Amino acid sequence: MIEFKRFKSLFVQQSIHTVDYLNMLKEEHWSAIPHDSNALFLGTRVNKITIGALVRHFIIAEQHWIKAVGTMPDGSAIPTPGNSELLDKIKDGKELIESYLSAHEQNRQTLSNLTVSDLEKEFTFVGRRYTGMGILWAMFGHHAYHLGQLDLLMRQLDFIAPEYMEWSETEKVIG
Repeated sequence: MIEFKRFKSLFVQQSIHTVDYLNMLKEEHWSAIPHDSNALFLGTRVNKITIGALVRHFIIAEQHWIKAVGTMPDGSAIPTPGNSELLDKIKDGKELIESYLSAHEQNRQTLSNLTVSDLEKEFTFVGRRYTGMGILWAMFGHHAYHLGQLDLLMRQLDFIAPEYMEWSETEKVIG
């Protein structure tokens, strides 16, 4: 459970840091595609990477994986996240940040209900085997990967994004 406690501490800081990025933006930045190319997509679920699309992707994927760890039986295959259209009606900007924060709070609640046996369950996701804890760490890495894309998009829009790991909570011991 010490590893899980560390994970939750870092997950909270990463989410707070993400909101620090998002609060810097103006309305016109959320859907900007500063440098377009055929490679600028998020698989089959998102056609073009925009800041708004990345935030929606965080919400859908993280809720999906965290819920799966607590509800799916040992040995099951976790499907890829879906239902991104559920977030299409949420406006970019403040409304999307509020949705992200609400989803993060729900994720924290779900995480607080996970048991040692949930974390030790084995799953298959996109042909790879993970424990519940392994899926959570992979999710953390997934968020960091896309946070790097958000950082690049912001820099192409002439914003100096916050430095990674310079969390806003300086008095708290992380991990």
